[in-house]
Amino acid sequence: MTSFRFWTSRPLARLAVVPAAAAVLSLVPLGGTAYAAGCYGTGCENQGPVSMGCDKDARTIAVGEVYSSAGGRTDYELRWSDACWAGWARTGAATVYASTISVEKWNPDRTVVISRRTVTVPDGGHDWTNMVGGRGYMVRACAKEHFTGRTACTAFRGTL
Repeated sequence: MTSFRFWTSRPLARLAVVPAAAAVLSLVPLGGTAYAAGCYGTGCENQGPVSMGCDKDARTIAVGEVYSSAGGRTDYELRWSDACWAGWARTGAATVYASTISVEKWNPDRTVVISRRTVTVPDGGHDWTNMVGGRGYMVRACAKEHFTGRTACTAFRGTL
C-alpha cells in the first residue's frame, strides 16, 4: 500500500501547491470582517448612500418636520456615516403630501452653499437624497412641502 505524500519532491509540483492554497483561503470570509464603504469624503459627492454601503453605519444626527395647513406633515432626517464621512437627507414615515427634501453642504462660516442634493418624494413616499461629503463643512437637511410651499431646515451640523 502506498501512502499519499502531500509535499512532493518534484519542484514544479511544489510551486503549484502554494498559489492553489492561497486561492482557496482567499475565498473563506473572516469572522468579524468589517464592510468596506465604496467612497469616502468628497469622493461620496452625489453618490447613493445605499449603493456605496454608507447606510451600514449611518445614524440620524438631526430631525425636522414641515406642517401643512391641511394637517399633514413631512418628517425628514439628516443622516451621517462616519465610515464614508458623508451625509444625506431622507424622509421619515409621516410624509403625507409630496415634498422635496435636500441635503446642503456649506462652507464653515455658512455663507456659501458648496453643494446641494435634492429628491422629490411623492405623496406618502419615502426616499433619500444622494450624499454630500468631506471634512470641514457644515451640513443640514431641508424639506419643502408641496401643498403649501412651506420649507424648514434642521440646524447646521459640522463635519469636522
